[in-house]
Amino acid sequence: MLEVGVTAWLRRVYPALSLPLVVLFLFDDQRIHPSYGMTWTRKTKLALQMLRNTRRIKTGTSYKAHLAIAAKLLETPPSVRGVVVECGCWNGGSTANLSLICDLVGRDLIVYDSFEGLPAGEPNDKYASPDSQGTYRGSLDVVQENVRRCGAIERCQFRKGWFRDTLPHHDEPIALCFLDVDYQASLHDCVVNLWPHLIDDGHLFTDEYVHVDYCALFFSERFWKQYFDTTPPGLMGTGTGVGVGQYYLGPFDWRINPTSIAYTRKGSSGWWDYVREDDAT
Repeated sequence: MLEVGVTAWLRRVYPALSLPLVVLFLFDDQRIHPSYGMTWTRKTKLALQMLRNTRRIKTGTSYKAHLAIAAKLLETPPSVRGVVVECGCWNGGSTANLSLICDLVGRDLIVYDSFEGLPAGEPNDKYASPDSQGTYRGSLDVVQENVRRCGAIERCQFRKGWFRDTLPHHDEPIALCFLDVDYQASLHDCVVNLWPHLIDDGHLFTDEYVHVDYCALFFSERFWKQYFDTTPPGLMGTGTGVGVGQYYLGPFDWRINPTSIAYTRKGSSGWWDYVREDDAT
């Protein structure tokens, strides 16, 4: 029992104990653009504020995942146009942290959400069920208040509605996109409608990295050929997440809270194109 108690305690305090190393390794990067003036003091202050926000607002993603997003945005020169897009915000904890990053890099944050929770699932969506409809609901008022209290709400635009209705109308160039949308149908809607607006070398992050079959969309030659007439981009962190100091190894276990994220970059490749000459027909 003592060993179980110590393990549980370590899991609770680990995010805070590991913060200095996370900041060191994620932000010790020569690719961060110097114009942002990210001293080690500013980097540490940002990480602490993000950790505190995930304690103040119940979130589905870790501050470490948000710092990984920050690292990629800080690599993008300010001269490159593009907004940041979040699809699926729940209570606004991730939105608050993303808004802080956007304030640092001078970009707008566009938040797409129904603000009514998850939609009714489609019959062929393996991650949808009748019982999940309405879960992860955060009303627009609650989300805005949380961002106002913990983030930079002046950076945010909130676009309410189901993805299939709102995303086809998106027209701004996107520097970075963060998806936390749960369903296969929602992922489909997000990628089909937003990928064309992602700038060259822009990043797309997803929280649902623990499900390899869900991540398979980013390796599907059929999907990328059908919708974009191109090869799949792949997904860094499929199954276990990218390295941000987490202890999660996969496969997914509800007793363990994964604390990472996965991403792809427009222009990367997840296409297997090798054919052995003597096997070719």
